[in-house]
Amino acid sequence: MKIYFAIMLCVVILTACNHSKDIGPSENHKSDQQAQEENKDNQGNTLKHDTEKEQPPLTVQKIVSLAKTGYVVNNPFAAHQSTISQVKKAWGEPNQIDQVGNGFYATYTAKHAVFGFTKDGRIYDVRSNDPSIQRFTFTDIKDSMGNPARLSTNQKEKIIMYKLNAQYQLKWIISNQTGKVDHISVYSPVELSNTDETYILSIKGNSKNLSSSAWQKMIQWRELILNYPKSYPNEVFVNGPDKKRIALTFDDGPDRINTPKIIDALKKENVKGTFFFIGQKVQQNPDIVKAAYDNGNVIGSHSFYHHELTKEKDADLRQDLLKSSEAIRAVIGKAPALLRPPYGDIDEKVISSAKEQQSKIIIWSIDTLDWSQKEQANIQKNVMDNVRNGDIILMHSDDDKTETAKAVPTIIEGLKARGFEIVDVATLLNTNPYR
Repeated sequence: MKIYFAIMLCVVILTACNHSKDIGPSENHKSDQQAQEENKDNQGNTLKHDTEKEQPPLTVQKIVSLAKTGYVVNNPFAAHQSTISQVKKAWGEPNQIDQVGNGFYATYTAKHAVFGFTKDGRIYDVRSNDPSIQRFTFTDIKDSMGNPARLSTNQKEKIIMYKLNAQYQLKWIISNQTGKVDHISVYSPVELSNTDETYILSIKGNSKNLSSSAWQKMIQWRELILNYPKSYPNEVFVNGPDKKRIALTFDDGPDRINTPKIIDALKKENVKGTFFFIGQKVQQNPDIVKAAYDNGNVIGSHSFYHHELTKEKDADLRQDLLKSSEAIRAVIGKAPALLRPPYGDIDEKVISSAKEQQSKIIIWSIDTLDWSQKEQANIQKNVMDNVRNGDIILMHSDDDKTETAKAVPTIIEGLKARGFEIVDVATLLNTNPYR
C-alpha cells in the first residue's frame, strides 16, 4: 500500500510540472523583458506604437491651408465663422479686452490667442502666437508663398501680408529682435466690411481752378486712398460711423489771423473742432494753440515740417512726427494721438510709423478745396452739397484762408439746420485724442 501511494504522488507531481510548462508566457502574457526585446529593431532601437508616433512637423503651407478657411493652429474658432460668445462659452472670460478704433480685441494668454470682434460679437481677426509657429523666418515664408502683397517695417517688427482669397488675408508679424515669427493674423475684411466699422465714404469736393491733369490726379488719389481704411480699419480713417454726426477739421495752422477767428466762431456756436497744427508753427504761436485747446477743441499733429512723409527716410519720418508731438506736448501738456499727413500722403511706412507713436491717421471725406478756389461761396457749397453722415470735412486755418474763416459760421448754421451734430474727430471716431 505504501508503495502504491508513493507511485501516485510521483504521478501528481509530474503532471503538475507539465501543466506549469503549458501555461508559461503566452503572446498575451509576455514578460517585460521579452516585450522590450520584441519592440526593438535590428539595430536595437526602441520602436514606437502607432499611437506614439510623432506628428508631422508644422509647415508654412499647413498654416496657409488653415488660414484659407479662417483658422489658425491649435484653435477651434475661425474668422468670419465664430463669435466671441462662442469663445467665452468654451474658454471663459478673456484675460483682457481692448478697444482698437471701432473694434475690440480679446486676449486669451494661455491659449496663445487674440480675437478681433465687432460690437455685435462677430470675429473678424484671429491671431495666434502659438510656439509652434515661432520658428519660421521671412525667408521660410517667402520661399513657400512668394512675394507678399504688402510689407511694412517699424522698429519692433516686420508685417508681411498675403491675400489668400476673397475672404481672408494672412499677416505674418516677425520680430526684428529674433528674426522669427512672433504671431500671425488671419483677417476677414469681408466680415468687417459688413458692419458699421467700415462705412467708408467716397471723397467729395470740387474746384474750378484745377487744371484737367491736376483734377485727374486728384481723382486717382481719392480712389487709391480708400484702400487704406479698408486694409487698415483701425489705423486709417476717412470718415466716421453712419450717424448724423460730422467733424470740422482745420489744417496748416496756427497763424495769428485766421486761426483765432475760427476758434471764436466755434466758441460762439458752441461747437468743437479739430486743428491739425504744424509743429514749427506751434513753436511760433503757442498762445494760439493754447487758446484752441482751452476752448475744448482737439489738437492733432500735421507733422513738424509739412513735408511729403512718404518721401522721407524712415529715421527722418519718425523724428518729424516725434518733434511735432513734442512741440504740441510742450504747449498743452499732452501728446496728440491723431495725425493728418500733409497732402494726405501715406503708405505702409507712414502707417507703421504713426502706429509706433500710437497715432491714428485721419484723412477726410469732404475737401472744401479752400486752398484752390478760395471763395466763401464755393467752400460752403462743397460742404452743403455733399454732406453725409459721418463726414470729416477738410478746411485750412493758415494766414491766406480769410474766406475759410468767413465760411465757418455759415457752414455751422447750415449743418445744424439739417440736424447734424458737429463734434471733434476723437468723439466722431470714439477714440482718445491724446496719449
